[in-house]
Amino acid sequence: MTELLSTVRSRIDQSCVVTRCHKDGCGVALPQSARRRLIIDCDRPGAPFGPNDTKCDCLLFEETPNSTDRAIPIELKSGRIRASAVIEQLQAGARAVENLLPREIAVHLQPLLAYGSIPKGERTALDKGIVQFRGQKIRISKVRCGTQLP
Repeated sequence: MTELLSTVRSRIDQSCVVTRCHKDGCGVALPQSARRRLIIDCDRPGAPFGPNDTKCDCLLFEETPNSTDRAIPIELKSGRIRASAVIEQLQAGARAVENLLPREIAVHLQPLLAYGSIPKGERTALDKGIVQFRGQKIRISKVRCGTQLP
């Protein structure tokens, strides 16, 4: 287990660890590879959020083959989308990653929205949406529900 995964595991309750990121008819497929990963269901007790906190749906921590570990806050939307709410939820996920990991653990953050459909006006707002993480401004990636992560 990498330092990334062992650190995260030590700071959460294991009851929030799941094997897939899926809610309300929307999810992301994970590649069947030798990658080591940890998925947190942010709605479960023991996740790094309080019951009334704004939160994303899942946090995915993954060791990648090229040693660029990544953290992916994921918001799943099969129905109506409000860009401002999605950005706020993904920003909450980025803050959770910052709170879970000391700065000396290098990680690439990739905020992700998995969606069923996005109205044109909301798409424009999401295209401009950014999440701040460790002093960086990061654009939100978008994939259709069911898409496999790269």
